[in-house]
Amino acid sequence: MTESNPRLGAERMTFFSDAAAAIALTLLILPLVELVPEAVARDERPAEVITGNSVPIGSFLLSFFVIWRIWSVHHRMFNGIETIDNRVVRLNSLWLLCVVALPFAAEMVGAYGAERVVIALYIGVLLASSITLTLLALALRRTDPAATTDRGGFEQLIGNAVCLTLAFVIALAVPGAGYWPLALLLVDGPILAVLRRRQSKFSSPVRVRLSSKKSG
Repeated sequence: MTESNPRLGAERMTFFSDAAAAIALTLLILPLVELVPEAVARDERPAEVITGNSVPIGSFLLSFFVIWRIWSVHHRMFNGIETIDNRVVRLNSLWLLCVVALPFAAEMVGAYGAERVVIALYIGVLLASSITLTLLALALRRTDPAATTDRGGFEQLIGNAVCLTLAFVIALAVPGAGYWPLALLLVDGPILAVLRRRQSKFSSPVRVRLSSKKSG
């Protein structure tokens, strides 16, 4: 490692990242909390608070799910990592920027609904966070190939980035699509599971044939 790219301790950065993600998750709920006194002032019934704010509630649930999902991958990525370099720190900072920007994008969804600019902002932030996390995983592999993201976790990162890219393109290209393209995030896991099973199914006979040739 050169002096221009020195090794740094990973523990403090992971603690800081965990705290930033926790704060971002907490900030997501605050706009919904503010809806309650406003509804009381308008003398709305409890059911009206729910039905009349389905978009902000939906964006909260989706944003919470996405942050939790990418944080869980981020957490696994740094298992066993003791030192990092400046490249990892820079990419992690970009990822944190996306994470802390997500509550703002979710608030825009609650305020402006399905306007195309807001849709592009919201899905764009999700896509940027996914891409930076994938780049971070690649940088960690270069730093310490023996102690980084397992194959399943890396496939999940790639699948998440691909689904968000498709969602971004569909949302902008198809009028009226709204936020429905984000439903692709629900299918990348099952698709990856099917592909892994098919791969193991086709690779097993190959291993058997190779073992037979060696024994013969």
